[in-house]
Amino acid sequence: MIDCSKTENYFAEKARMTKKDKLGRCKLYCGECLLNNKNNGTSENLLCGAFEAIYPEKAISIIQKWSDEHPQRTYLTEFLKHYPNALLKDDGTPEICLSSLGLTNYNGCRNGITCSECWNQPIEGGEE
Repeated sequence: MIDCSKTENYFAEKARMTKKDKLGRCKLYCGECLLNNKNNGTSENLLCGAFEAIYPEKAISIIQKWSDEHPQRTYLTEFLKHYPNALLKDDGTPEICLSSLGLTNYNGCRNGITCSECWNQPIEGGEE
């Protein structure tokens, strides 16, 4: 589960929720957005940025709930979906390396990247 109380995670999940494009524009109609005043539990008519500034805990809670309900697909979730009985190491990752499966383009581990971090990389455009 992603911790949306961390700024980086909050904005990444908000971007995913609002379907932001590469220019940072929301592709979600404001009336459908959970941060919109009609959906955020307040009666104040605030734009999402103002809502976030005035009610940061509520904003984090809204994004966290959405994130929990819409987990991102990772290499690990997809692998375990297809191979639920695969042997796993103590860190919960398969005994086979992603590069051995041809899912990464490097030989051996990258500096400082653990198997868990590698296997838990999100699959681009992937939601469960």
